[in-house]
Amino acid sequence: MFYATPCLHVVSGAEAMFADLGHFCVESIQIAFTCVVFPCLLLAYMGQASYLMKYPDSASRIFYDSIPESLFWPVFVIATLAAMIASQAMISATFSCVKQAMSLGCFPRLKIVHTSRKLMGQIYIPVINYFLMIMCIVVVSIFRRTTDIANAYGIAEVGVMIVSTTLVTLVMLLIWKTNLFLALCFPLVFGSVELVYLSAVLSKIKEGGWLPLVFATFFLCVMYTWNYGSVLKYQSEVREKISMDFMLELGSTLGTVRVPGIGLLYNELVQGIPSIFGQFLLSLPAIHSTIVFVCIKYVPVPLKRKGFFSVEFVRRTTIYSNVLPDTVTKMSGR
Repeated sequence: MFYATPCLHVVSGAEAMFADLGHFCVESIQIAFTCVVFPCLLLAYMGQASYLMKYPDSASRIFYDSIPESLFWPVFVIATLAAMIASQAMISATFSCVKQAMSLGCFPRLKIVHTSRKLMGQIYIPVINYFLMIMCIVVVSIFRRTTDIANAYGIAEVGVMIVSTTLVTLVMLLIWKTNLFLALCFPLVFGSVELVYLSAVLSKIKEGGWLPLVFATFFLCVMYTWNYGSVLKYQSEVREKISMDFMLELGSTLGTVRVPGIGLLYNELVQGIPSIFGQFLLSLPAIHSTIVFVCIKYVPVPLKRKGFFSVEFVRRTTIYSNVLPDTVTKMSGR
């Protein structure tokens, strides 16, 4: 178990390279790892191993002790920049995860800034960015030691691995329709390795590993509450939507004045007329001659094109005519 924790950090470091899949294609990451990352890591670790063989007492500070004094500050600057780049990859991955959760209706709606006109994955979420900044300061202030932070990171990484293996297994069974034997072999092979890592980090829960569990519980409650409330809201709108017969009767009895122009009314219903429109007719003395009910549904569709993940927005339109003296149009986003 003593060697499992360092191995976990090595695996998590390699996995973090693929956190930018929404920004770079698979081929570019593979080429960067093969031609740049792997040779540099190999040379660095071989040099540190040689230094340890000669000076075994420097194990706790092997990285900086093995660097010649004349190169200390240049290497220190490069190491600091590397840490900043690695943290940026995690921040970008957090933006992508939050955006996907919002698309699934499992996270509160936040402002999303698209930083690229060509790549859909390049986004910036200001609220999440400042939240990460504040929480990083809080975590460093609480722990004060890199050992406790590493323990928290290890628990979080093992949790991500186990959840990823579980979700991929479900996709293999339900979406890809993979053979049952092959689908079960996948979690058995990868799950057995992950259980070894899990057993190695369980003892670290009291030494900082509790933090990711608290965060996971908090966000699970937020996501479940938001999804549950969104489902209840949509079901309520479906139950209370106005029928076509009621619209015909209401339009003939109110004598609502129609003014030239087009009015847009956003709602969540894919089909039907929302109940809020009936409230408008009862409270407003005049409405536009043409009313358009707009419903936009975002459907991300993965396309394998040069290794990128593309998103296609589809629109579906249904038009109801002659509901009122003029025209009422129902447009649902496809």
